[in-house]
Amino acid sequence: MANERGDQVIEAIDALVGAVEKNSADQQQLVENLHGLRRARQAGTPMTSALANERGPGTMQLLGRVLGRLMEASGTARRALAHAMRAEGTSIPAIARVFGVTHQRVSNILARPHAVPAPVLHEAPSGEAQPSSNGDSGNGSGATPASGAVLKDGDGETQANRV
Repeated sequence: MANERGDQVIEAIDALVGAVEKNSADQQQLVENLHGLRRARQAGTPMTSALANERGPGTMQLLGRVLGRLMEASGTARRALAHAMRAEGTSIPAIARVFGVTHQRVSNILARPHAVPAPVLHEAPSGEAQPSSNGDSGNGSGATPASGAVLKDGDGETQANRV
């Protein structure tokens, strides 16, 4: 068994476990919020009002947190696992089969450094004010992404913002 101290694969797995555990509570709240939005829509409540009047973290904030955590942690885990498998002598096509992606995608993952900047979507630090109903995107960045804005996933790959 390899030494766990400084093992990037173990650190990446631990980070992924932490992200999934944090997401569990947020996903329960998200389901409740979505049921509330559905009821509001059925009652004819305008979505702007329904979203602006949500208690606690709103639907869009929760979506941003859940997706941001998973993008960051899964990207880190993919890179660490791909590098570890390659160091063990696994071929790029074999890694691609395990990951369920193309060999070109694996080559791209391997070409990136182990540490890639975090995705744009982040949690607001605790104690930070929740976004107002004045059009703030609620993604924790304080910026309102325009339709078609670009996000970087945990691998540093470009993702279309469909918020």
